[in-house]
Amino acid sequence: MTDGLDHRHDVREDVLGRVVYLPGLDGLRALSVLVVVAFHAGLIDGGWIGVDVFFCISGFLITGLLVSEHERSGRVALGAFWLRRFRRLVPALVLLLALVSVLAWSGQVDLRSDSVWGALTYSTNWVHVVSGTSYWDQFASPDPLRHLWSLAIEEQFYIVWPVVAFVVLRRSTPHALRVVALSGAAISALVQIIGIHVGWSIDRVYQGTDTRSVAFLLGAALATRGWPPRTPRRFGRLVEGLGYLVCGTCAVLMPGDRTWIFSGPLLGVSLAGLALVHHSSTTSDRLLDARWTRAIGRWSYGIYLFHWPLVASDGLRDASSVVRFIVVSVAAVGLAALSHRFVETPIRVGRLPKGVWYAATFGAAVVVVGVVVSTESEGPVMNTSVTLAPLEPSDGSSPGDMRVMVFGDSVPAVAADELRSVFDSEGFDIDVYADPGCVPSPDERDQFGKPECVEFLRGARERATSLSIDTVVVWWGGTGAEFSWHGSDLSFCDSSSQDEVYERINMLVGNFDGVVETVILVAPVPRVDIGRVDSQGTQCEIRAYEEVGRNRGIEVVRLVDAVCPSYPQDCDRIHRYDGLHFDGDAAREVAGIILRALPSAP
Repeated sequence: MTDGLDHRHDVREDVLGRVVYLPGLDGLRALSVLVVVAFHAGLIDGGWIGVDVFFCISGFLITGLLVSEHERSGRVALGAFWLRRFRRLVPALVLLLALVSVLAWSGQVDLRSDSVWGALTYSTNWVHVVSGTSYWDQFASPDPLRHLWSLAIEEQFYIVWPVVAFVVLRRSTPHALRVVALSGAAISALVQIIGIHVGWSIDRVYQGTDTRSVAFLLGAALATRGWPPRTPRRFGRLVEGLGYLVCGTCAVLMPGDRTWIFSGPLLGVSLAGLALVHHSSTTSDRLLDARWTRAIGRWSYGIYLFHWPLVASDGLRDASSVVRFIVVSVAAVGLAALSHRFVETPIRVGRLPKGVWYAATFGAAVVVVGVVVSTESEGPVMNTSVTLAPLEPSDGSSPGDMRVMVFGDSVPAVAADELRSVFDSEGFDIDVYADPGCVPSPDERDQFGKPECVEFLRGARERATSLSIDTVVVWWGGTGAEFSWHGSDLSFCDSSSQDEVYERINMLVGNFDGVVETVILVAPVPRVDIGRVDSQGTQCEIRAYEEVGRNRGIEVVRLVDAVCPSYPQDCDRIHRYDGLHFDGDAAREVAGIILRALPSAP
């Protein structure tokens, strides 16, 4: 993505040693960035693979420039290379922070300081990995800087790989550099596959520099002379056609939050992307060479930077995916074009005195960072330790008091302290057995990078028995329009999926058959942090809860009546700080509603 604006970098030497412009690479970048925007807008499921194509392009271009420089001058000027990267990348990043600051001031997005510092240090991917932040998490307010994880990996590559190229080319030939690149790609792919099989989370594998270097290094190998080996033209066309078929199919259909993706399919996507890069750099293509695709390709860095904060803003949450894609695409292209014309290009080509643009960049960064940090929005920290907290009687209670377990995911986990406070005040002993991010499914394939959730679910019955629980409150947050069940993605509103919808709820309740006296279901509430289609899916899920409740003769608490009394016009009567979770006074109010549904409640 970072080379998408500078068409002068889309170069390769011809047989006479002349540097030539490769317009097809701009066209390929245009298609890739639009695929990513469509993915983030909710239009397609697999558009995340556009990032892998960008990785491959970056490895190809950077290595090609390094090899060409070495063959022309016999050296690689690392200092000049990194200075060009700085001048190329920082101006647009400052503009992004300015845009995000404006959105934060207007209440459209929420920011955290760790996201800002991750952006400024190009370490967003590792900030996410260390903090446990999930790229795929749909249960919290979207981080407007979350997409910078991929740019962080690119910049880390730009720091390390030129040094490797410098050392190898100084002592050997481009052939040796090709061997190093292919060996590194093989090692990265192996780490990726082993990591997912030894229990690394999807986010660790998805965002790790070590696991995502495959595409970069394949692109780097392609840039060395003599590879890939010459093949018959028909065979080459067949390979390139397969590349388009694989990338196109995966972009539309392949979700990225599944462990099986990292057991080989992602390597296949990287190889398909390599075929597309080879095609676009060696063959004229009417689509890729068109003026509009080349223009969007030149602006692709800015489009990528600016599009995600717009997608994450409150103003577009209720829009359909088609409307969101159109609005965001037009706005991002416009912003990127202006940025390219009036800010990035003058700085990159040196039209401004160095002192002026250095001072302007530094001053802008200081101002933006100061504003962002001062407007930081802190959400409550999830009580992820609640699954390990043993139940102890409240002060002044007797062993005969009712003992209640609240069983669920991040929704009761966030409200754990308020639940304890309200229930304790009325003489109930309460145990909050909740694990954020867990999905109500006994199949590891349905868990979003947390296979241990299956053990969490299985442990509910034993925990209720060991703590002599009288009443279990089953409280899981709504998932939207779809849910995963034994490896399949199903819809709550689809008539053909109703058996699975009921089976899912019955599984949660059936955990406690014959163990506790009473089970109460708390139906989910339509979320205000996602689109209308997902909220309608939650409405179908609520009806399924009520059907299961009638069949089993158990009470269903309809929080929707209190939170969304006139849905969909009014769905924030009890405020959820991120559109899903209750905290503070809101959590205490919801705890009171649940408390009143308990047997012997005051």
